[in-house]
Amino acid sequence: MNRSLARLAVLVALLSSTSVLAMQPLASPIYYLVTAPELVDGAPIAGELTATSGRNFKDGSYLDVLVLRSAGQENVDVRVESDDFDVYLTLVSPGGDVLDVNDYVQPLGDAFDAARVRTYLPEAGTYLVVVSGYGPNDLGRYTVTRTRFVAPPKVVVDVEIPGRYDGYLNEAAADMLWITVDAPITVRATLRSFDFDTMLEVYDGRGGFLDANDDFDGTDSGLLLDLEPGRYEFLVKGFWEDAFGAYTFEIAPYERPEPVLVDVRAPGTFEGFLEPQAVDTYRLTLTGPATVTVDLRSFDFDTLLEAFEEADGTAYYLDGNDDAGDGTDSRLVLTLAPGTYLFDARGLWDDDSGAYTIDFDW
Repeated sequence: MNRSLARLAVLVALLSSTSVLAMQPLASPIYYLVTAPELVDGAPIAGELTATSGRNFKDGSYLDVLVLRSAGQENVDVRVESDDFDVYLTLVSPGGDVLDVNDYVQPLGDAFDAARVRTYLPEAGTYLVVVSGYGPNDLGRYTVTRTRFVAPPKVVVDVEIPGRYDGYLNEAAADMLWITVDAPITVRATLRSFDFDTMLEVYDGRGGFLDANDDFDGTDSGLLLDLEPGRYEFLVKGFWEDAFGAYTFEIAPYERPEPVLVDVRAPGTFEGFLEPQAVDTYRLTLTGPATVTVDLRSFDFDTLLEAFEEADGTAYYLDGNDDAGDGTDSRLVLTLAPGTYLFDARGLWDDDSGAYTIDFDW
């Protein structure tokens, strides 16, 4: 038995104490390695998890194991899909190390669920591909496919301020959009797509991470940044690894709205208008204990209401709400001691804006 095969035999024998899995219940390692189906490029293998399949003794999930032989130094894409159950995919190296795991990617076509491992195989040998259910009740048919992964070409573009870039994101890609800042500036950058859930990351010219966002407005992304002179990289990605499609990136100077601070001296209703990424603050000072009810309502945006206690120049978080009433309004009911309290009215999403009313009662 060669060295790689011996290591795999030891690995399979230890499955009851690790997350790596066996194919047949109590089958010997040699039987398992010799009889496991082999994945080759472009040839799907159909299988089925049943009550007679192997089990992972750690969580009780049923599983099958396939082998993947490689000459090393190649990128592979292993995908499993099922119409019957929630799939979980594990890739194990010839030396017994878990290289990668995945429990969800966007299914192709009408498949119920899918998982994918897309990775670099550094060494020659026999790798293990473990197909299991996410839990002990996951059983049914599945299909596994191995293909050679070719990395998409890099897209590197310079964008002016203000500026716009209409691009197309290839699957598993990350486009690099660069800006040059000549003087201190506040910018607003947005990434929008009708095709995929977006992710926007920004780095300084030395590769240092600055900020990221994936839910500026639903599935779109946006960042508000105070930048010093220099070069900055905006990385355009999908929230899911297999995302692809058309997108629009826009960047422009941004003038922050003036802060709104309203003193609440008696119970009553106040009207306001919220700009994107703005926060209006209402300050309430109580001279005695009281139960305070605050309602934030808007027909224009999904509201978020947060309460803080102000003491010694510091605001201490108390509570928050974003789903009272019909789900887009907010309400807080707080029993408060004498003191000063701040109530922040804002949108649930950074891009929210519009008219609102806020009502105080105690």
